Amino acid sequence: MEEVSAVLAKMQPKCFCPVCLDYLKDPVTIDCGHNFCDSCIRMSWKDLQDTFPCPVCQLVRQEMRVSANAQLGRLVDLAKNMHRSESSKMARGEERRHEDHRQGMSLFCEDDHELLCPLCARGLDLQSAVEEATSYHRQRLNRYIKSLKKRLAKVQKLKVTHDRKILQLTEEARMLKSQLASEFELLTQCVEHEQEAALRRLAEEEKRLQQQLRANLEAYSDHISALKELRREVAEQSVMSEEMVLRGVRGLQQRWEGLRPPTVQALRLRLVAYSLPPLCSALSSIILRFRESISLDPDTAHPSLRVSKDKKSVTWVRKNPKLGGDPGLPEDAAELVVLGQEGFASGRHYWEVWVGTKPEWAVGVCSVAPSAQTSRPLAAPKRCWTLKLQDGNYLAVGMSAGAVPLALRDQPAAIGVYLDWELGQLSFYNATDRSLLHSFTEPFAQELKPYFRVGRDCTPLSVGAGRA
Repeated sequence: MEEVSAVLAKMQPKCFCPVCLDYLKDPVTIDCGHNFCDSCIRMSWKDLQDTFPCPVCQLVRQEMRVSANAQLGRLVDLAKNMHRSESSKMARGEERRHEDHRQGMSLFCEDDHELLCPLCARGLDLQSAVEEATSYHRQRLNRYIKSLKKRLAKVQKLKVTHDRKILQLTEEARMLKSQLASEFELLTQCVEHEQEAALRRLAEEEKRLQQQLRANLEAYSDHISALKELRREVAEQSVMSEEMVLRGVRGLQQRWEGLRPPTVQALRLRLVAYSLPPLCSALSSIILRFRESISLDPDTAHPSLRVSKDKKSVTWVRKNPKLGGDPGLPEDAAELVVLGQEGFASGRHYWEVWVGTKPEWAVGVCSVAPSAQTSRPLAAPKRCWTLKLQDGNYLAVGMSAGAVPLALRDQPAAIGVYLDWELGQLSFYNATDRSLLHSFTEPFAQELKPYFRVGRDCTPLSVGAGRA
């Protein structure tokens, strides 16, 4: 009986399913060599699509493939029969006997979890029949099995969720890598564009200095020639007769006294400004943190402009025939301009302007003197920084740099305006692809208001999130 029990003990581990912890039913084998019930392994892979890991060794395969193991099925049947035979023998009284007392070990000590014969149990209060104890502990083991099945199913579910999370994180990392590559490519293009623009401005500055230098050299040459000529005449006059000397000395004296140094221009190389954009992700953060809801101020609008009721769009309607005859309007009030109601004298602010396909427009900021903040049409402000489209050309117009031509790759339909008042920086972006168009860096001293100039076409100019 002991040999049968030993054989059964060796066979049973191979005959149990690691998922349900019971005898294998319709046993199947997967690629890694582990065996499962056909229904158990398919249930483990039920919610999976791309990868199918082994519940034991976690080896991942790309397809759900199993192989029926008939030989193992016969071994399971044999193990079941042997187990039933062993149980029946125990039921017929073929119990174990104590080696020293030569009596059947029919009692069980609950404290020490050992089989006892009647002599061993003499004097002990805690003892029970083997059959009763076995039945009780089988029930406990069955409860353990059920509990372990639940825990195993829960852990396997957590593992499936973890595997999905890994795939999700891998996909997020791939997308972030692609986004970073795109942003750095855009940043590289912006740097190259800014470098070309800076070098072009430097070449123009060098050309300007060379022209000034040539003008200065010509002035020096003319002055040197005048000095030489006067020196020659003085030398000639000094050796003439007394009468000639006295006659000519007055004219030479006047020429000498009227001689002035040459007028030359001071040569100074002006610094060439450049600005590099933040990454798109940084601009997204700017938009989320500093977006402003801008409204148009009808009181500052040109008479030929119509501001919508919600104060979010403005349209050119007609040319006012009385504009030129009104003595109360400044001479430059013919600009079709309207300001925003909001004014900024500190902080950081971002807003967007939808320009669409308008052939002419200008957006930016301007400082307005208190006397100009009246209910009549806006006079052109003295300090203004704008990005504009005029005669098919894009220009950045500031106070110190003047009008700077811009070579844009695409025609922007929406312009993003970012103002950092304390830093003294104003940046314009293509709100569609988040690319930097131009930046001004100049200290601001007054309150700034959003500035909008509308061309003479019927397409509205709108403020807000844009339509891109």
